[in-house]
Amino acid sequence: MNTYDVAVVGCGPVGLTLARLLAMKGLRVAAIDPNRLVCHHPRATHLDDEIMRLLQTLGAQDMEQRFLRQTAWTLHREDGQPFLQQTLSEEESDQGWRTDYQFHQPDFESRLRGLLAADANVDLWFGWTVSAIEQTDTAVRLTLLDRSTGAETTLTAGYAVGSDGANSFVRQAMNAEVEDLHGTQRSLIIDVHPFEHPAQLPADSGFILCRGKRPVTYLPIFPPMLRFEFMLLDEDDAAQLEQPRSVYGLLGRWLEPGSYRIMRTDTYQWHARLVHGWRSGRLLLAGDAAHQMPPMLGQGMCSGMRDAANLAWKLAAVVKGESPSALLDTYESERAPHVRPYIEESARQSNLIEALGTGAVPEPNGTQTVKRFRPPLAPGLVAQPGAATGQLSPQPRGVNGERLDDVSGYGFTVVGSPEVTSAVSEEVRQMWHRLGVVVVPETGPAVDRWLAAHSAAAAIIRPDRYTFALAADTAELEQATRDLARTASIQEVGV
Repeated sequence: MNTYDVAVVGCGPVGLTLARLLAMKGLRVAAIDPNRLVCHHPRATHLDDEIMRLLQTLGAQDMEQRFLRQTAWTLHREDGQPFLQQTLSEEESDQGWRTDYQFHQPDFESRLRGLLAADANVDLWFGWTVSAIEQTDTAVRLTLLDRSTGAETTLTAGYAVGSDGANSFVRQAMNAEVEDLHGTQRSLIIDVHPFEHPAQLPADSGFILCRGKRPVTYLPIFPPMLRFEFMLLDEDDAAQLEQPRSVYGLLGRWLEPGSYRIMRTDTYQWHARLVHGWRSGRLLLAGDAAHQMPPMLGQGMCSGMRDAANLAWKLAAVVKGESPSALLDTYESERAPHVRPYIEESARQSNLIEALGTGAVPEPNGTQTVKRFRPPLAPGLVAQPGAATGQLSPQPRGVNGERLDDVSGYGFTVVGSPEVTSAVSEEVRQMWHRLGVVVVPETGPAVDRWLAAHSAAAAIIRPDRYTFALAADTAELEQATRDLARTASIQEVGV
């Protein structure tokens, strides 16, 4: 009975997402996590429109009503004047959702855990830790310990994915190399529940105040919860600063003692790291097990969930025998260069904030506006991504308000001019059938504008919503389909 297609080791947001996507593809999944119940204090607090779109795929879009819609993010000099700012749109983005949200992680994880509990394809091994991993040419054997009773059992899986955090046991078993991108700092994290929101703090935007030797980050999580992060120096005594009397002093500028409940005081060390070797045979890594970054961009969890979205459909295709195991090598080749710019920029900002606090660099003049950036996927399924290929595709609403992904489902999608998509040969239609392609006949003006901007009449969109190919006409669409079939499928498709 303890035999699975995939074992997901570590079920924070990344592991929960991966397990859900794999189950949606019909795989039998073991979801393993040492915490019997969700951790009651939040760690991650931010997600963006791409991740909101992923939650839509998971069937958890209803959580948006419990997310705070973020409007701005600003870095201030010691005098309070901004020097770096980002204004966040209050309109829907091309992904069909608001661009940025703050959220309470325990509620987020509880929703995803519930989805797994209701899924017949998933067994929950919550409260169990993995104490040993062995792999052969055909399977992975995992030894599990029940944290409450000490009972031991073994599981067998076709593949195992370590989404078990920065101190990943799976990564240690793989002996993977870790590159240091030099963004290590300590922060004292203080989460509070104010009895009333303080008038002098914004309710829907965050900031970093680079004052003295202890820069402070402020974040509204979800009403009424607030977070403060104080960057620490090497000589700071973290244990002393975590004491309530120190907390009252640190927050005294904004909150009176007795006007709030302290929910958490922890010291956390941030790193900027990128693992080389996300796959070793039947073992793979995702999330913080594969990469870590300081919190300045709010992209740590988002990047991990992108890992899950990229890996899940590929792993499902391999397990089902539809694709060769070599397809899994495109996971790291596409994702590692994609996540690197986020790590480097978050490390740059983190080091700048530390340098400003210690006086190592002069305070900047003027105000710089930061623009959102979305790096393209690196070579993988496509040898040389370019233009819209390898970029996230848009998700417009149809004439009745429905979002594209709700129409297309979780698989490959073809969008474009009906004249082009309907004119393909029977051979290509058979390829689409084997690949599980859904053709969306009416895409609306937003997709039409997107295609026209790239001189295209149709596009093939991957299950993770990234663009596989653009086509100017039926002939190019047919060729793109053949390319996809060759790359992703071992089935004989007449090419």
